[in-house]
Amino acid sequence: MGRPFDTGGPAAVEAAVALVPLLVVVGAALHLRAQHARYGPMSGTPGQLTLLALYSGAALVAYAVWPLPTHTDGLCAHTAASTAPPATGHGLPELALAAAVFLPVGLLARYRFRRGPWATLALGTALSLTVGAVRATGLLGVYPCAYAETSWTLVAMGVLGTLLGWFAARLALGTGPGRLARGWPGAVPDRAVPALTRRLLSGLVDLGLWWFGTASALALARLWTDRDPAPETAGTALLTAAVVGAAVLPQLRRDRATPGGSALHLGLAGARSAHPAARWRVLVRALLLPLPVALSLVLAPLWLAPVLVAVHTGTALLRPDRAGLADLATGTRVTTRAALTGELPTRLVRHREPEPALAGTGPVPGP
Repeated sequence: MGRPFDTGGPAAVEAAVALVPLLVVVGAALHLRAQHARYGPMSGTPGQLTLLALYSGAALVAYAVWPLPTHTDGLCAHTAASTAPPATGHGLPELALAAAVFLPVGLLARYRFRRGPWATLALGTALSLTVGAVRATGLLGVYPCAYAETSWTLVAMGVLGTLLGWFAARLALGTGPGRLARGWPGAVPDRAVPALTRRLLSGLVDLGLWWFGTASALALARLWTDRDPAPETAGTALLTAAVVGAAVLPQLRRDRATPGGSALHLGLAGARSAHPAARWRVLVRALLLPLPVALSLVLAPLWLAPVLVAVHTGTALLRPDRAGLADLATGTRVTTRAALTGELPTRLVRHREPEPALAGTGPVPGP
């Protein structure tokens, strides 16, 4: 049983390999939580654009750190062996990729976030310079050399891609006949049965937090103490994170949600009530679904985890209340946080009756 992301390389490299995806998962969770708190459920084209913003951010991080080597053996050999000056030209695919990865930035800036050309240009320039700095410094000095090629040409292509995205949104996605009138979401109450994709996304956030959080903790412990944890420590730490996230934290929350469920504004209710599920039911459900998935990741072949999830969701595909097998067995149902607490989106437009005019300040009534 090896520990997660046991690279066998330097401690700083092992920490980077775990921390980079952890930061992506945490950023995704915060982005999704803010979206649901402000606007409610993600639906229609505005919801897809919100997900596009999430995917675009993950793509920028991946482009900046790719291929994120897990070791440094022979990493800089080609640099040391080469006596010729480095080439400054780039192939067409490399230039196209540098522009394409920034294209959604401009599109979202114009159509989703309603930013002008100068603000978009400043944002694209800042992001392109940041990505170029990460690539040119070997992940800000974590690696002994720059393992991904970069140049001012690629930085300029990133800025160009941002501007192309902004103009594409301006020309193709503006108002008019046959065009979408708005790209930002309108806030609606979040009371409907949550979609399976939303529930699956919450599970992926939970899994990412458990896995990459465990890997990051072990890598940082190795970096700061200069001692290798025992091989059994990885499995124990992952199971501990799963128990805390799936069984302990929901007991302390009113909506009975895991961290991933909280990011997607989900909760657990009783099967036949609008109140939060009893704590013992939440505990039994954790023993039937999330914890077996975590055990399978540690002790069993990796294919067993998706099989367990598929068995659980088999009934959810056929039932109108989207109750999974573990929900039916424990008398619970996945619902939204708003259905349990009565919360409304913060950007929801609410009608208020006008206040009566103060005495003596209104118009004088006629005879």
